[in-house]
Order: sequence, then C-alpha cells, then structure tokens
Amino acid sequence: MNKFKTYKDSKEFPLENFERISSTGNFFYIIKGYDEGDETEANIDEMEALFNEVVKDYVISLNARNFDIVQHGKINASKIDLMKFILAREIIILQIKYLELGGIESENINELLINLKIQKKPDLYLQIEIIDRKIDKLQNDISEAEAKIKKNNPEENKEESDINEIITNVELILERSIDLQKTSLYRFGIMQNQARKKIEQINKSK
Repeated sequence: MNKFKTYKDSKEFPLENFERISSTGNFFYIIKGYDEGDETEANIDEMEALFNEVVKDYVISLNARNFDIVQHGKINASKIDLMKFILAREIIILQIKYLELGGIESENINELLINLKIQKKPDLYLQIEIIDRKIDKLQNDISEAEAKIKKNNPEENKEESDINEIITNVELILERSIDLQKTSLYRFGIMQNQARKKIEQINKSK
C-alpha cells in the first residue's frame, strides 16, 4: 500500500476503524482500505495526529459522556437475564409439583437450563437455590447501577469505558444492532445522543 487516502472527518470515518484503533493502538486504520498487516509508507505519528483531528470534535471526555449509557446498558442486560431466570425458576417449580403428583420428569428442563450461564444440578431443589442466588445477584447489580446513575458525580465516576462496551450498551438501550462497517463515527455520536434522550425519558417517568 504505497499510495493512500485517509479519512478526513468523523462523518466518513467508520465506527469499525475507530474500534480497531482504540483496541489495538494501530493508527494506520485512519487510512482508507487499510487491513492489519498491510505495508504502507505512511508515518505513524502523522496518522495519529490525523486520527486525533477526526475525533476531537466527537470525543471530549469519552468516559464522562458515556457513564449513564454504560450503566443503563448494564441495567437493561441484567433485567433481561433476570426475566430469564425468574421464568426458569417458575417452570422448575411447576416441574417439582408435577413430579410430586407422580408425573414424569420432563427433558425440557435440561433444554431450558442450557442457555442459562449457571451451574447445572440434577437435583431440582438445588437448582432452585442456585437460580435464587443468581436472581439476588442480578437484582443487586441493577440496584448498584441505578444508585450510580442517581449519584452521577463526574469527578467520582472515572471507570474506564471500553469502546466495545459503549457500543454494546447503546445497542441495548436503543434495542437495535449497529453495523460497525456501515456506521460512521459521526452517526454513532447521533445514536449516543438518542440513547441519552431515552435515558432522560426513563428518568423522568420514574
């Protein structure tokens, strides 16, 4: 790759390339069509400077701006898991009652548990205990995230926010998937604003 063209602003800069630079520190991804391992005559320091120019109007303080998005994403993910475990618990309880009446154990219970990231036990009573502990943890996670949002002191909330975590949480809040190749950094910024507005609506409704 001897001749190269670079992305000039955040409106054309793909979110995928931003993620690659953030994750690998390889500023050559500012070059259009660049793939890992390509040979180029570009100067890495110049590419870093170009990258900083592209994103400076988009990112002022990444962690501070995205704190609420990360926390709400965690809440949404925990609530989805919580519903799954509560449903599994109810089904297992029904199965236990059915067995007590002389019924046959259903293989559907094992299929139900396959998709749950918990320890599996053949004893349904022990399985209920494990699920109850998971439910308690998820409820605590939700409460902690809600407390952080309520407090939301930018000086104290200095947790590192990985770009992939931010993308995932924006997807959770907006309930849509994001195509990293087709979405520009500028467009992702608009999506972040949409996510923040949705957070504000949620907070107002409480």
